Amino acid sequence: MKKACDKILPCGRPCYGFRGERKCLPCLNEDCVKKNPELTLEAKDDDYCPICYTSGLGDAPSIQPECGHICHVDCLLSRLRKRWPGPRITFAFCECPACRKWVAAPQNPEVAVELASISAIFEDIRKKAVDRLKYEGLDKDKRLHDPNDRFYNKFEEYALTRLSYYMCFKCKKPYFGGLKSCENVNEGQREYKESDLVCGACASDNIKGGISNCPQHGKDFIEFKCQFCCSVAQWFCWGTTHFCEPCHAKQCKGEYVNKIPKDKLPKCSGPDKCPLKTSHPPNGNEYSLGCSICRNLKANVKAF
Repeated sequence: MKKACDKILPCGRPCYGFRGERKCLPCLNEDCVKKNPELTLEAKDDDYCPICYTSGLGDAPSIQPECGHICHVDCLLSRLRKRWPGPRITFAFCECPACRKWVAAPQNPEVAVELASISAIFEDIRKKAVDRLKYEGLDKDKRLHDPNDRFYNKFEEYALTRLSYYMCFKCKKPYFGGLKSCENVNEGQREYKESDLVCGACASDNIKGGISNCPQHGKDFIEFKCQFCCSVAQWFCWGTTHFCEPCHAKQCKGEYVNKIPKDKLPKCSGPDKCPLKTSHPPNGNEYSLGCSICRNLKANVKAF
């Protein structure tokens, strides 16, 4: 156990922490825990790690994040490095499995580096989500203005709950992928190709329909519609075709939407009623929606 702490605690027993820690882990021996249960939240050396549930805390170097719960260092690192389980970016993996608080463990350099990287992604998405919430008109949702609702005045939390973001395979930046729906619930349980997740900026290099570049904002905020319905696309497959999450799920299940004749695809009800809030070619054609920032500005001008 090269990563194990080699120090002896004041009680005379070995530390179960990791090598190089600034402050040793509290003693996990049952007798010491009985004397000061608050130090380990009653966790003992023979208790299972709350992440792997395969071996005791005393069987491998462990760490105590700021929330006070204890787990194996390597289990925590593995959890953080694997990140979200499905195509949509989520952050439950950053939470302590025991209390659901965001993990903070500055005493371990490896863990701190991973958390810093994840926090940067979260902050990027948080800023984008709040702006997108206003663009989608969700800032007017009654839940945000009802004092009895859990989302009352919690615009950031509501934005992160309602909006989906994905990581672009090419540029490694998060991009907006539409509103979350019940059809997203099981997305982590099916297989997917990371290479199919491409943002509008990267996809615009190969697609000619619509506005593929913005004179003011460049390609960073370019979005595409799903080729088969009136939704924002999250998936870019075969280097040619954009899918929204529901249409992509159907495609993966063998309900090949790309084989449906164009005249049989859903018909757009026009820019006033279309979820995309714009005019576009009939479904069945690749089309860039253009710059999301400029579309947002245009929509806000119309609203006044």
